[in-house]
Amino acid sequence: MRWVASIQIVLYHMYPHAEGFKRYAGWCATWTQLFFLLSGFVLAYAELSKPPKTGNARPSILRYIRRRLTVIYPAFFLSLLLKVTYAPGRSAFEWAMLPLHGLLLQSWFPICHATQSGHATCSPWLFNGEAWFLSVLLVFWFTLRPLAELFRRRSLCFSAFSLLACWLFSLVFHVLGSQNRLAGWLGCTDSFCPMVIMVAIRSTPLGYFHVFVAGVAAARIFLLTAMRDAETGGRVSADTRRIVLAAERAPLLLRFGCCCGYLCYAALLFLATSWIGSYYYFFHNGGMMPVMVLILLGAAIGTDPVTTWVFRSKPMLVLGRISYMQYLMQHVLQGWIRRAFGWQDNAVAQAIFVPCLILFSYCCQRWVERPYTEYQRFRQDKGIKGFEDRGIDWFDRKMRKAQADA
Repeated sequence: MRWVASIQIVLYHMYPHAEGFKRYAGWCATWTQLFFLLSGFVLAYAELSKPPKTGNARPSILRYIRRRLTVIYPAFFLSLLLKVTYAPGRSAFEWAMLPLHGLLLQSWFPICHATQSGHATCSPWLFNGEAWFLSVLLVFWFTLRPLAELFRRRSLCFSAFSLLACWLFSLVFHVLGSQNRLAGWLGCTDSFCPMVIMVAIRSTPLGYFHVFVAGVAAARIFLLTAMRDAETGGRVSADTRRIVLAAERAPLLLRFGCCCGYLCYAALLFLATSWIGSYYYFFHNGGMMPVMVLILLGAAIGTDPVTTWVFRSKPMLVLGRISYMQYLMQHVLQGWIRRAFGWQDNAVAQAIFVPCLILFSYCCQRWVERPYTEYQRFRQDKGIKGFEDRGIDWFDRKMRKAQADA
């Protein structure tokens, strides 16, 4: 599922004007939101599927964030390093933004700089611009626990209504971004202000927090409709200690969610192709939520034919593992090819790009990301602490002391 989303975004970036594809390219760009939805779903499920931890058994928020970064930071840092190596910053502004990229802070605010030609250069899209979504995810991880506790005791109706509200909220971005309405309301007459607004909508936490919340709501819906208490056999409650899958309890629509979701997407793609031009901000910033929630829940329940025969096949499992690396490395590899062989008029390079990207991403994941992640887990199992662990321990002690004194 992740790879299917990732490859569509790659196609959008690499072949936006390809004959026969450019009509549909905009739809492929909308799949970035799946990463926020999926992250909210998976992390919330991990929190909601067991009783909440308290006291010392509950890791601090910084410890929690560090564990999450252990998974994603190696791929990100490798892509950033490779991009800076062959395409370093060309201005003082770009170099000034590099530390923010290294700390995954580049998308927290829409920091932009007006060039002499009147164009705007913005922090989220500098260097390896695709990594902006990881910076946004970092913000959302700080909110995961409060959101999980909010939904822990909520009903199915509340969760479904929250999901609907998040989807409808996507209309706000259509109203604000389409035809530069917000810029017009603010009285902006130059090209810089609309660019900042566009970046704020498309590449900062403001534009996708409702999608992340929808993922948390979807996790609660999954627990209430497709899981049961392993000890009592009843519905999952806030006090349930152990759960098991009960796919037969799920509605038919959700059990075949992947089939239904992809069919809905195909209908939009081929029967409503022009909608993406008129309602781009809506679809790009959450409007695809119903389609993606169906696919997500169908894959989680596991009885959908697409899940059984496609997503669980060995090739797709391998592709799923490299999906983030593939997403991050797309412009790194394309930049190398463009410099060495040309790109715009090189049909051979364009034809072999996707297979080369898959192979390159697999090698990076297999021999760089995976060994580093395994080393970090080895350190954690053996209790080996680095400077970052000691820094977190020191900060946590200060926070506990301050709370005790208060």
